[in-house]
Amino acid sequence: MKDKETSEDIKLSDIGETEESPIESNDSNNIDELQKQADENWDKVLRLQAEIDNLRKRTIKDIENTNKSSIERVFREILPVLDSFELGVLVDTSTKEGVETFIQGQNATFKLLQSVLEKFSIETINPENMKYDAELHEVMSMQDTDQVEHGYIVQVVQKGYRLNQRLLRPARVIVASEKEK
Repeated sequence: MKDKETSEDIKLSDIGETEESPIESNDSNNIDELQKQADENWDKVLRLQAEIDNLRKRTIKDIENTNKSSIERVFREILPVLDSFELGVLVDTSTKEGVETFIQGQNATFKLLQSVLEKFSIETINPENMKYDAELHEVMSMQDTDQVEHGYIVQVVQKGYRLNQRLLRPARVIVASEKEK
């Protein structure tokens, strides 16, 4: 039975010399596989970073273009108002007819400007006979009066404006003060 070797006859040192142990081979394959996976993930990270950077740049450019086109749209609507003012300046106001024409032109120009404000959802704040509201009104002065209750607006000095519920300018007002007793 010399030809037949039993598993007991095979020495561990013989296995290591002739072929790689399955444990070492498996570790090497795992390391290579993990390195390959890490490289793929790193590549994905770099691509995503580049994509995010490109998206950020595109978004900034889109916002700038939107702002420019919005401003252009507003000014396209305002240009007829400007043209109307220019025509008003050319009217000869030395005659009665000229003055009447000028006044009619001013009224037409005012209506044109109001239509532009409406087109862009700009709301006028005209708080006559309203109670003072610090969020919408700016007090220019206080006035003693019997006609209006304390804290109510006596006079509007300058109208306010808001755009989509956001205050552009508060209305400047004179408010009734509390009477001294």
